[in-house]
Amino acid sequence: MAQVLTKIIGFFYTLFLAKSLGVESFGLYTVALAYFSIISSISDFGFNRYLIREVAKNKLKVYELFCNIGMFRLTITSVIFGIFAISLYLFDPDKLRTSLILLAVLAILPQSIALTLDGVFIALQKFQFSVIALLLASLANALIGLFLINKGFGNAGAINALTISQLIYGISLFTILGFSKGLHFSRVELSIIKKALIGGLPYSLLGILGLIYFRIDAILLSYIKGSFETGLYGAAYRVLEVIVFIPSALGTALFPTLSRMHDNKSQKIKEIYFKSVGITAVISILIVLGYLTILPFIIRIFLQDYLKSLEAIRILSLAIPFMFLHMVSASFVLSSERYLRGIILLSIIPVTFNILMNLSFIPIYGFIGASWVTVLSDILSFVLIFIFIKKNILKNG
Repeated sequence: MAQVLTKIIGFFYTLFLAKSLGVESFGLYTVALAYFSIISSISDFGFNRYLIREVAKNKLKVYELFCNIGMFRLTITSVIFGIFAISLYLFDPDKLRTSLILLAVLAILPQSIALTLDGVFIALQKFQFSVIALLLASLANALIGLFLINKGFGNAGAINALTISQLIYGISLFTILGFSKGLHFSRVELSIIKKALIGGLPYSLLGILGLIYFRIDAILLSYIKGSFETGLYGAAYRVLEVIVFIPSALGTALFPTLSRMHDNKSQKIKEIYFKSVGITAVISILIVLGYLTILPFIIRIFLQDYLKSLEAIRILSLAIPFMFLHMVSASFVLSSERYLRGIILLSIIPVTFNILMNLSFIPIYGFIGASWVTVLSDILSFVLIFIFIKKNILKNG
């Protein structure tokens, strides 16, 4: 229930931002968040997936892994931020866009610790604590953003709210961990960090490919067509980002269980897979109906500056079932090390397709072209991962 509330808050906060900031400023906010997500994924190094998998196998490792991964993650995140800041100032001529992007990316510093703590609770299957902290962070982001924007801080206020909310996210999880499990700190050892780097590398590559896949359209739109079209596209696409928590939550919940089942329970995995896909398919159809009826109504009534985005909404609705099915299917592949190399190679195909098609369609068709590319890319992604699962996981079931 708390996770549903988090997404409801995110939905209405997005509407507030779109109306308050205006199309062009909302476009700048959208591209800043796109960079935030990509750099966050790069700095993750796949540590969370590795931590969840290892702690699910041996709960005694929890503090050892948390301390080593947390410290290294914070260090490497700081280095990445510095390199990215210098590169962006050198190559992006739009200084306003550059400043907002860097302000958003700064939020990955507190987020790096928060997500490591979140991984601990997921591995221990204490999902309620993770959700409570996420709800607090979501509320903080919306309320602080509402306050700062009403005080006239605009985009800068919205992005500062993001950074503060990530601090609250981390502090909440740290406090909950202290009360529920007690705090035990382990010595930082290079050998443990090395194992985490090696073990997390495949997940890191997949995470980076995934975030590029989901965010490159907004970035390319910003540079090729400008902030106005990015804002129109963002109004349609940001709602998709709110609702993808449904398949993501299901996949995350399944991950620790699947990690223990791959070796000798192939029939059970097959049953779980088709049951998960069936449930996800039904939910996605209901979401499509809501997306096509509720969002256009809200835009016509409250966001009349975004009326041009209605066509993008209709197009993007076609991507929802394939997006949902792909995300649930991916959890079955990522839960076992044996398939990681194959799925990394497979993921390069839709990412490359997405980038090339966006570069071809955006200059001509703008945000409408980006919308169609999203649909085609999601269809391709699901078809590829389903074929992979059928040949490698379901064949023995």
